Amino acid sequence: MASIKIRGREIPLLYTVFEMKAVQDEICPLGDFQYVIFGRNKDDPADQSKYASAEHLSALAKLIRILGNAGLEEAGEEPDLTEKMIMRSIRPASIPDIISACADALSEGMASEIPPEEPDGPVDVTLEEMKKKEPKAN
Repeated sequence: MASIKIRGREIPLLYTVFEMKAVQDEICPLGDFQYVIFGRNKDDPADQSKYASAEHLSALAKLIRILGNAGLEEAGEEPDLTEKMIMRSIRPASIPDIISACADALSEGMASEIPPEEPDGPVDVTLEEMKKKEPKAN
């Protein structure tokens, strides 16, 4: 799972449909999302003049709050991130690394399902192998 460090605390970043909706409600439509998060002009993607603008930094802080609180909640921790705390904790030189970690979390969320929970007790390895070899029903 992608993560970032904020004030020495490891913050896991989680992106599911719930966070996808929050991004659309709080930041922008998904069609504009990559431009906003990377600080690019939608009409001219080579134009990076919006990078580190107030709009860009606000969107990035909201994204970290959404993904970070989701990751903390799933890890059984208090989802206590605020945009102010996030922005006060990030140094300008670390913005590219933060964007990269968020992009990794988004890619992980889009690429895979939520992993099943691990069984509590012992696992019969032979039975598991037999299940894998069974033909799938259509």
